[in-house]
Amino acid sequence: MEEKFLTTDQVAQILQVHPFTILKFLKEGKLNGIKLGRVYRIKKSDVEEFIEERMMRKPKKEHKAAEAVKEEVRIEESGDGHYFVI
Repeated sequence: MEEKFLTTDQVAQILQVHPFTILKFLKEGKLNGIKLGRVYRIKKSDVEEFIEERMMRKPKKEHKAAEAVKEEVRIEESGDGHYFVI
């Protein structure tokens, strides 16, 4: 099966952040991506890994009640072209 690539706008929708935040993550090396000319493409599996890594972080002291979720993250595409995290 071929790897699915996403645009910065699609990843921003999934992570619920501004597309500029995705560009910042890419430039800082926090998120892996491929630059094609003036645009980036990000592997769906890299976005899933990015989400999993963020979920595994230790909660901050002020959020002691929060626990790290240890589940596998999957990104699915709906029929209308939108993406959501499972």
